[in-house]
Amino acid sequence: MRHLMPSHERESACNKGIHKTLPDSNEYGGVFDCRLPAAKPIFGRNNQTVITIEGNDLMFTYREKDNLIYKLHPLTMVTFIAVVFVLSLLLSNPVYLLGLLAAVGIVIAAADVLEKWKVYLKYSLFLIVLIMIINALVVQLGQTVLYKTAPLPLTGEITITLEALAFGAGMGIRLLIIISVFCLYTYAVHPDKVLKMFSKGGNKSVLVIILSTRLFPLLMKDYARITEVQRCRGVKLDTGGWWNRIRNYLPVISVLLLSSLERALKLAESMYARGYGSGNRSYYTRELWRPRDYIILAAIMICFIIAIISALKGWSDYSYYPRLSKVGSGAVVVTGIMTLNLAVPAILNWGWKKWPLLRSKI
Repeated sequence: MRHLMPSHERESACNKGIHKTLPDSNEYGGVFDCRLPAAKPIFGRNNQTVITIEGNDLMFTYREKDNLIYKLHPLTMVTFIAVVFVLSLLLSNPVYLLGLLAAVGIVIAAADVLEKWKVYLKYSLFLIVLIMIINALVVQLGQTVLYKTAPLPLTGEITITLEALAFGAGMGIRLLIIISVFCLYTYAVHPDKVLKMFSKGGNKSVLVIILSTRLFPLLMKDYARITEVQRCRGVKLDTGGWWNRIRNYLPVISVLLLSSLERALKLAESMYARGYGSGNRSYYTRELWRPRDYIILAAIMICFIIAIISALKGWSDYSYYPRLSKVGSGAVVVTGIMTLNLAVPAILNWGWKKWPLLRSKI
């Protein structure tokens, strides 16, 4: 999907705004980026300009940034996500759940994926409202009656109570925490690094999993690039009847399949050239444990221990039925301590950016 463009066509291509840059075009030695100021090209070999096409940013794509969150050992972030996930299922007190959600939101903001998180929130809020409505209609428990319908033919009277709405909201917050931690895992944790931690137990199985997790993002990227090329050639993919649209997309599917097979062949050749499976595996890079990892893990463990003690002592208990329990000041204090401990990655990231000395020490 890459082609060379003569120099006299460069300016017109940029003026039309139909070409975009592709980061993996280094096999040609350079790219032509129409998004640069004044449409300045970046020349490849022999002073030729390489035009590459790429679609819009895709969801579910990891992109490393100059950020402490991305520099952590993968096990550190996996531990953070696992602890928050377990606590969201273990604790039922809405104050504790809100504290967990606040901590995850702070870390997401520190990881600079707030815009991505907003996309998740947009769909999650709809689910929360839906859960509240369904729970209020189905579970007719609670003493604080907000509304009661007239007798209906099949269901009889439907009573909507404050307790049922509150229980639905609590379950919605729990769901939102789970979705948020998976959002953080998707954008802030390198999937290959996580799987490499288990490579010593089964190299071939881990390789298959890594290739499987890369398949969907690569297919989406190829699809966006191929459709962009087709539109640049004047092909109208989404016009006409359904039969005409199928015919328009047939070349896209054909090229997508060809591109996938070509990538698989290159991967097999690369693995064969590197002697994969011929002996014991060697490691080009190793993930090192640094002071920042120990600090964050200690804070996570403190939070987890506090949560377990709260659950065993009954401090985190909360009853929605028949009446909403009162929230004590002790629950607020414990939640604040837990949230502060879980926000340690964001605090260290702030200091890591502000003070170069701290960056060198941790």
